[in-house]
This record gives sequence, structure tokens and C-alpha cells, in this order.
Amino acid sequence: MRLTLTILCAILVFTACEKDSEPEVARKFLSFDMDSMIVVAENPNAIVSVANLTDTDPNNDIDKLTITAKGAENEEVTIILLGSAEGLAKGSFYSQDGNSLAVYYPKVALSQIANQNHGTFTLTITNVKDSLIEASFTGKLVDTTGAMVDRQAAFGFLRAIVKAG
Repeated sequence: MRLTLTILCAILVFTACEKDSEPEVARKFLSFDMDSMIVVAENPNAIVSVANLTDTDPNNDIDKLTITAKGAENEEVTIILLGSAEGLAKGSFYSQDGNSLAVYYPKVALSQIANQNHGTFTLTITNVKDSLIEASFTGKLVDTTGAMVDRQAAFGFLRAIVKAG
């Protein structure tokens, strides 16, 4: 009798438990491998800037998406995609079109870049849902001062919330 009562109580306890109904929040981050150095940055900022054709500043005459993040070793990562404010869509963006990836190392005051003049960079937006974007990227980053060797950025992944700037 006790065994039956114990089994019934156990069944009631397990069936009475309700699964937590809170939705899972997607982690926002930027990460990539750069010649065996892993760069991981939590909660990157992604700001869309709309072109301003009403002033005399030629530097703001094109829409752009600027993504910034700070890695665990204080590396500062900046990704710039030009012509992105009309609406983010799946597709690929290349450095030869004016897009760029830059990594700044504050400890040694050096940076490496991939843009239309130096190195190579490809970012592919793989998913867009509301203001959340997911993308993968690769690149070859160059130090224009010659102090550091060129480095390959591989296995890059980005998940960020895009905000208006």
C-alpha cells in the first residue's frame, strides 16, 4: 500500500510541474578565429545611419550599418556595410564595394583592416528577423604600418540587434 501511494505521489508531482513558458532569448555576439586567436565579443552594437544629403559633409552621403564590439582581450572590432539602411536583406557584402572589417588592439596601439584598398572581406547575412541579423564572415586583415603580419579571419559569426542611429 505504501509503495502504491509513493508511486502515485511521485506521478502527481511530476505531472503537476509546468515547463517555464518564457521564450529563449538569442545570445547576441560576434566571434571569429584569427590565425588561432579566438575573438569573442558579447552584445555588439549595430547602428544604421541614413544618408544626409542636406548638409555639406560628403562623409555622410550614403546609408551604412556600423557594427562595433569589444572582445575579451579588449580588441575593438568594427564592421561597416555601405548602402544598408533601406532594409537589411540576406546577401553578401564585399570589401571591394567599400565595406570593411577592422580590428584595433589597444594594448599595442595597432590595427588591422580589410577594405577596398587593403586585404579582403566578405560578410554574408544569413538571417534577418525584425531587427535581429545573423551573418557569417571571413577576411584577410592587413596592418598598413607593417608592424604585424597579415592575418586570416575565419569562421566569423555575428548575431546583433540593429538600431537606428
